[in-house]
Amino acid sequence: MPDRSPATHPLRTAPRAAALNLILAAVYFGAAKFGLALAVIHPSASAVWPPAGIALAAFLLWGGRVWPGIALGAFLANATTAGSLATSAGIAAGNTLEGFAGAWLVTRFAGGRAALSGAKNVFRFVGLAAGLSTIVSATIGVTSLSLGGYAPWSDYRDIWTTWWLGDAVGDLVVAPALLLWVLGGPPKPPRRLLEATGATLLFAATAAAYFGGIGGRNAPVEWVWIPVVVWIAYRFGARAAATSVLAMAGVTVWGTIRRLGPFALPSPNASLLLLQAFLGVVSVLGLTLAAVVSARQRAFDDLARARDDLENRVRERTSELSRAVESLRAEVDERLRLEKELLDAGERERQRLGRDLHDDLGQLLAGIGFLLGALEKRLTGRPREEISAVTESRGLVQEAVAKTRNLSLGLAPVSLGAGGFPDALRELAATTERVFRVACDLECDPGVVVDSPLAATNLYRVAQEAISNGVRHGRCRRIAVSVSVDAEDLTLSIRDDGVGLSGSAGERYGLGLGIMRHRAEVLGGTLEVTSDEEGTMVTCAVPSVARLVSARPAPES
Repeated sequence: MPDRSPATHPLRTAPRAAALNLILAAVYFGAAKFGLALAVIHPSASAVWPPAGIALAAFLLWGGRVWPGIALGAFLANATTAGSLATSAGIAAGNTLEGFAGAWLVTRFAGGRAALSGAKNVFRFVGLAAGLSTIVSATIGVTSLSLGGYAPWSDYRDIWTTWWLGDAVGDLVVAPALLLWVLGGPPKPPRRLLEATGATLLFAATAAAYFGGIGGRNAPVEWVWIPVVVWIAYRFGARAAATSVLAMAGVTVWGTIRRLGPFALPSPNASLLLLQAFLGVVSVLGLTLAAVVSARQRAFDDLARARDDLENRVRERTSELSRAVESLRAEVDERLRLEKELLDAGERERQRLGRDLHDDLGQLLAGIGFLLGALEKRLTGRPREEISAVTESRGLVQEAVAKTRNLSLGLAPVSLGAGGFPDALRELAATTERVFRVACDLECDPGVVVDSPLAATNLYRVAQEAISNGVRHGRCRRIAVSVSVDAEDLTLSIRDDGVGLSGSAGERYGLGLGIMRHRAEVLGGTLEVTSDEEGTMVTCAVPSVARLVSARPAPES
């Protein structure tokens, strides 16, 4: 049978091993003398044999190193009782081999020291330790006595049966209690103190009934022990059940040898054999029930731990998911912020480049005009055709320079929101009066809202182009701009008092007219230009782009 490793084994030193073996020898000797004192059929064969359980528990707890103590105690107990040294040695060898074999079988096939923790292992413990290994001691012991002439062969079966049953019940009653108390540690105060007190009082009442307190001295009340042991096993576990069976064994053996209780038969040996059989059955019942309850409780505990673990994992995963969502949201916000910054930076750069290009273009045109002026002076006296071409080119350049300068004052393209269309027209009218000294009247409800920035921008450009052409080519003195909204259709009208579209002014107006028509068509609308002696009218009609929202405050009551 395997032992513990030297690093953890309690017998890792020879003095400790010797001390433990001496203690075991003394305990075994005392228990053996008690059992032999109850021997009836033969001085060396007793129906009550606690040493068998002591030997089995010792081998299970401390391994094969305890065999000297078991052998010494068994030899001394038998040598001082009956037989010779040879028969005592044979009996001691059988007792030692029995304990070793039982421990090896239980360790190999029934869970070892944890054999009492499951119902399946409990049945294996009963069959291997109490049923099988005890055959070794009974066979070797009775054979040694018969060979030595200390027991007649005719009594072999009766002596062997008594011997085997005594050892079997010792394994069933004594060994479980010793194992559970040593392995279970110091006892803890019972959580059900009142119930434990009630179980103790009921145990005492059962003992009183057993000894004749109820129904007479030999009333068949042995069955009363069964519900008591079942209750203790179910409510207080295997250690309490094994302890109660051990206490019951002590009480019933003491009463039976005094001819008390239902097992007190005319034959003392038969009385003890019947009692031992009853104790074995009750012990197996209590240990099995306690193992089943313990297994169920462990299953409940495992289920509770699994549930708690699952809840913790769900909380952790939920927390991780929340952190991931927050991180993703922060990342999206950061990307949106960066994109906005990039767009703003791009817009600023575009405006800067536009201004630079505008300035450069103005400077370039001014330089060209200067060179053309110098060339015109140098051509004095040349043919009229050459001078006229240079003069005309210089006029065109000067006009372009003037247009560039005027656009830089406020008529350059602007960024326009859909809802600010009336404000943008108002600013355009003010800029026209300030830059060109031309009166510009605006008629537009401030509640006009253009639903699309694209529509607002294109309508603004139409008004801008019409005003610019009226000022430059029509030589007007007054311009009237009006905006009307019918349902969602918007009509923009620009009326000036200039010369109209005739002559060279009409030819130059052609490019701006094409641009205005293109912007109207982009919005799905139309552009109409009419001219008479009173001036020019530009009308742009665009469907489904605007709505009228009252912007005037309600009159005070």
